[in-house]
Amino acid sequence: MTEWKRRPLSRRRFLQGAALGAVGLAGVALTGCDDDRDGGETGRPTAVLSGAGPLILTNGEILTMDALETVASSVFIENGRIAALDGPSAVNGARVIDLGGRTVIPGLIDSHLHFVTPSQAPGHFLSVIETAFSTSDLLSVLRQRVTSVPAGEFITAVGGLGPQQFAERRWPSLAELDQAAPDHPIYFQSGFSGPSVTNSLGRGYFEERSVPVGADGTIGRQDGGSALGALLLDQTYEDARRAALEYMAYSGSLGLTTVVDAGGGFWFGVDVPPDQVQGGHDLFYDMWRQDDLTVRIRLRFGGGGSAGPDGVFPVIGSMENALATVGDGDEMLKVIGVGEFTVGGFGQTDGVPFEVTYGQVAERGWSLSQHSLSVAEHEAHIRAFEVVSAQTPIAELRWAIEHGFELTTDHLRRLEAIGAGVTASNTAFLPITPLLGSAPFRDILDSGVHVAASSDSSNIAPLNPWLHIYHMVTGRNAAGELVNDGQQITRLEALRLYTTGSAWVSFDDRELGSLEVGKLADLVVLSDDYLSIPPEEIRTLSSVLTTVGGRVIHADDRFRQLMEG
Repeated sequence: MTEWKRRPLSRRRFLQGAALGAVGLAGVALTGCDDDRDGGETGRPTAVLSGAGPLILTNGEILTMDALETVASSVFIENGRIAALDGPSAVNGARVIDLGGRTVIPGLIDSHLHFVTPSQAPGHFLSVIETAFSTSDLLSVLRQRVTSVPAGEFITAVGGLGPQQFAERRWPSLAELDQAAPDHPIYFQSGFSGPSVTNSLGRGYFEERSVPVGADGTIGRQDGGSALGALLLDQTYEDARRAALEYMAYSGSLGLTTVVDAGGGFWFGVDVPPDQVQGGHDLFYDMWRQDDLTVRIRLRFGGGGSAGPDGVFPVIGSMENALATVGDGDEMLKVIGVGEFTVGGFGQTDGVPFEVTYGQVAERGWSLSQHSLSVAEHEAHIRAFEVVSAQTPIAELRWAIEHGFELTTDHLRRLEAIGAGVTASNTAFLPITPLLGSAPFRDILDSGVHVAASSDSSNIAPLNPWLHIYHMVTGRNAAGELVNDGQQITRLEALRLYTTGSAWVSFDDRELGSLEVGKLADLVVLSDDYLSIPPEEIRTLSSVLTTVGGRVIHADDRFRQLMEG
């Protein structure tokens, strides 16, 4: 990779009380903003702008991520798009914000995660648990969270968390949770179905529903599905809607502005009939129609529930139903293809018609992304890709192997030859199930194949992209152990995977992924200098200002005051 072209900017330390100046003209006002990343309880994200008027951000270090690796110092946003870089310092009707030297990046794009369903998890999400690195950290953020949740209502975190992330390598005890949240039931679940932990109020709730809870508040893996199922059965549509809005607000606070949902729509490991679970895809369709989405949603449809006798999931019907529902969609929500499972289950490589099913997908002109973890799986799926591509070329359809653990140089060569790609995961950062690993990032990048960043959140990995970027750059897991040595990539390479790389997978590369004139104005002002901070501090990066199509969806206190002032 060529050296990043920097303009001579002062190597500032603007975080320590640097004043942010602003010159305000007639602009729009930020409303309902709250510095709590978890969002609020009003049913709408807490950092949504009432409009998207012209905006000029000046005195920044803007990493455009364009092909020339340009760095700009100002950006002018008008009508939801980038109107100029290093352009006018003032425009009639535009609000001008002095960034004080802060780093700006394109909005981040996650090419493979599970967003639709986990975003609707029951209870009030304790989002900042993802960057709690000790039980004391967790208890501290829990004490803050209880102040914004009505007494008696659950505070929860489900999926991409676990005791492995804490220095003590344990959950907080029941007594510790009681002390931090005496008036709120708590439920924290690791992975698909636990192990989990609750407090005294939560224990009473679960025991009333015949879910076994240990004296210490722990719920075994075998019972986690029952515990989560009980919460889901008590959830209302409005509960699910509030949760999804809070989840999008949290995404915006991280700088994550576009997500590719990998065939979601069901709770893995939870024995609750889908028709008894509120929300689902229909909730996101409703929010889209009501213009309540703050994060761009890209949908894939694949294996949900059970496969047929031939191992094929009902993906054709699912896709056709979705396309009939939303049509072409728009820039906020659209259906982009098939995935994560099309045919065959976890690890299945024999006895199922890969080529036939993939051929049906290709004939319809659909994109496909296929779950694949092992050498044997890669061989089966890539061979099927090659057979199909010989009849119906797939390069323009942007097919990809998902996860990519154990990919060999031969696999990468063959994928590159047919124009396919890889959505590379690094779930070894937090090893909460035995199926997790990390892609060989260095090898994939060096091969020249299309590659995108994938968190695979939130069932088995955290949503926070900065945790995943930390792992890509250092090769280290949540405990600081070196687990992917020799496959580290540079900070800029990792950022590119989360921007232009992922935009290729989602068919958004003409509109998103880089900050260029004419593209949609999805951008993030970072809390610190990504390129120079110590590696460990990458984990706690966040956004102080996030825009989607020029609309501010997140602002911290300082920028909220400037926008309102």
